[in-house]
Amino acid sequence: MDSKYNDRNQRAVNKLALWANENSDSLETLQERQSTALRLAIECINNGTLDSLDSVNSPLSQEIKKHHKTEIFEMNSNWAETSQHWHCPCCERSKFEISRVGSKSQILAKLVIHHDHMTDALKAAFHKVFLDSGTERPTNTGLAMIERMAPAFSAYAPILICEDCNNADAAAKKLLANKTLSVKWQSFSIGQIRQFINISNHSSHTINESNLLEVWARIRPAYVARMNLAYKVAEAAVLQDYWYEGYSPEIVAIPTLSNGHHRYGGLELINTESFSHEMAQHSIVHKPNMSRWRTESKPRGPVPPKNYLAMLLSLPGCARMWEELPNTWKCPICQRSKFESVSFVKGKSTFQTHLPSRSNRAWKGIQKICKDCTSTIMSIKWELVKEHGANIKDSFDCVTPAQLKTIITSRPHSPHLIDRNKSKLLIDQWISQMGF
Repeated sequence: MDSKYNDRNQRAVNKLALWANENSDSLETLQERQSTALRLAIECINNGTLDSLDSVNSPLSQEIKKHHKTEIFEMNSNWAETSQHWHCPCCERSKFEISRVGSKSQILAKLVIHHDHMTDALKAAFHKVFLDSGTERPTNTGLAMIERMAPAFSAYAPILICEDCNNADAAAKKLLANKTLSVKWQSFSIGQIRQFINISNHSSHTINESNLLEVWARIRPAYVARMNLAYKVAEAAVLQDYWYEGYSPEIVAIPTLSNGHHRYGGLELINTESFSHEMAQHSIVHKPNMSRWRTESKPRGPVPPKNYLAMLLSLPGCARMWEELPNTWKCPICQRSKFESVSFVKGKSTFQTHLPSRSNRAWKGIQKICKDCTSTIMSIKWELVKEHGANIKDSFDCVTPAQLKTIITSRPHSPHLIDRNKSKLLIDQWISQMGF
């Protein structure tokens, strides 16, 4: 039945496909508009009214030509596609300061994407395992596993920097290699490069060798650990062929419109978000019970481990919230201390606070409140909005601090206990005010 349907579906000519075919000349219109846009963009870049992109004739380039007394540019696409006000995040020089004259009397204007080399390191380790183990059994899934895991081994994310900084990374590795130090797959981050380069405008960087050796001594243990781990992963990929299952070429893993499939016959013009919204209008959606927050009690949470603070401070968001409050802080609503406001769920310690709205008179003067007080406020709001159609723009408009205090009983490291009768009365009062 499926094959018959597929054959019939392929032969079908629908109104959308016919309409798209009749309006195919719009593609030529689109190409014409793109051509005009390109022409205007170049014109605006050159006359100085568009500086988010660059060209060999931009005002910045004219300034650079004048400074170096030459007209010849060697400019790559990264330079042209970035703002004329761009600064290198590594050496912090502007484009003007980066520009220099090359060996052929040309102005060098190049920016490159600096990346870690752990993908190459893992692939090299993959082949080395075959040599070391002498295995004669090929792996069907090992290489796919290596390719999927490689980004996790990177010490930093790819970043656009000037060519001089990228060259300094290579020069530093060469200098270390000359001292018989094994750094084949090392790639220094911009923070590390900045520590060992000597920076001058309109010149390539030189290396401060003593600073480089200090940096290398500090990061070498991490590099060695990563390389050892990379080899262990490669060993598992080669010798244990069950890590990853690939699909046959005939299988399209996610054949949905929003994933780029079926985009032909006019369907390429369909906005997937609008399509999904339209379908939802004619589909049954399970309505959640928005009153569970006050009718069902959540269990008491466990006490965080002794090293909870190390866990918290390792999470940037939690660390910021924790450190901006004094040790004597207590939630102004539930009166729990900082430690009592820490939750430990599924092996994860968290600490969150929220600043009440300043537009609501009742909440003026109330400083940051804990996560569980905020969660109770949001539960009240969503029950009123989703169950009863209330129009609440600001979450803090749905309850006053005094009302919130009357319906909760706080517990250390746990969600608040909610007074069923008082919370129901609060909801009923709201419904009554709405005229229901």
